[in-house]
Amino acid sequence: MTDSPRIRPAKDDELDLVGALWAEMYAHQQGSGMLLPLREDAAEVWKRQMATRLDSPVSTVLVAEGGDGRELCGFLAAQTKRLPPHLAAANPKVGFVSEVYVRPAARRHHVGQALVEAALDWFRRAQVGSVELHVLVKNEAGQRFWRQLDFEPELVQMRRLLS
Repeated sequence: MTDSPRIRPAKDDELDLVGALWAEMYAHQQGSGMLLPLREDAAEVWKRQMATRLDSPVSTVLVAEGGDGRELCGFLAAQTKRLPPHLAAANPKVGFVSEVYVRPAARRHHVGQALVEAALDWFRRAQVGSVELHVLVKNEAGQRFWRQLDFEPELVQMRRLLS
């Protein structure tokens, strides 16, 4: 991949392609410390949820086309939410990056950065005050990626499986 990626909103007829990227992302996350398994129909459930988030004032799904413009090489899903009223933020509207994934062959070609920059532009238009996301504890490359984009660690989520 030599050309810059083209970032744009996902289309309805691309949900299967984006769902395949989502499945690749979760396969990768299983090796990065994700404790909970997926349901067998997880990709289908996710695609149904994303269908309602493609063209919404409170959410977006962005895709990255490779340099040839024929294949999707990454995606990012984002939404807005509100902080709890007990927090003293100047702007309680928050952006949340729920998923981001770039295929291994497209990594180190600024695809992830381009997806995030497009999402940050979308968040600015949505007038959010801050952006948050989750990164698996064992995903050191992901943590480095987000730190390079000026995100700071704030919270560690912990889980204990009871059965």
